[in-house]
Amino acid sequence: MRKKPKQKRSRQMVDALIEATATAIVERGLEGITTHHIAETAGVSVGSLYQYFDDKEALVEALVDKLANEIAQALLRLPMSQDGDLRCNVALIIQFGFGLLNSRDGLYLELVRNWHSLPTDRVMDILQQSFMDLSRVYFLKHYQNNPIQDLHVRIFIISNSVMFTMVRFIGQPQMMTQEEITRGLTDMVVGYLE
Repeated sequence: MRKKPKQKRSRQMVDALIEATATAIVERGLEGITTHHIAETAGVSVGSLYQYFDDKEALVEALVDKLANEIAQALLRLPMSQDGDLRCNVALIIQFGFGLLNSRDGLYLELVRNWHSLPTDRVMDILQQSFMDLSRVYFLKHYQNNPIQDLHVRIFIISNSVMFTMVRFIGQPQMMTQEEITRGLTDMVVGYLE
């Protein structure tokens, strides 16, 4: 971002530009958008856009960061099983992920299709930290039933494996169902954590 928005009006313009980026992606696809499309969708001049963002890629990066942070916050609000049912909680998180990928008018699907050209390292870092936070809370509370060694290593492996599998499944039609993938991922995660 070129210039940090300090005033409320500036922050609102930046938010409108990021949201307009999402709208433009849904309407035209990631490869079909330009800064002119985004500015037009936001109802601002291209010059105003360039005060805050260098180019289309910077806008997409800001959008991806925003979405990753929203997902991280939503993960923390999931109604996790209070009785410590690991399988139930893992399945809930995986179903939540698939629900996201199938929501927001195709925005997530378009981003997944273009995963290779996005700033995925930052997304993975944000989501991985969220999974780590959720796991710490869970395993501190249920340590007696599920003592875990090297939790940070396991969460790194699990989060990357699960997210890559989900992205690959959603990005390319497979000969499997979402339910089969959810069940298989749940079995894998629970098996690794038990």
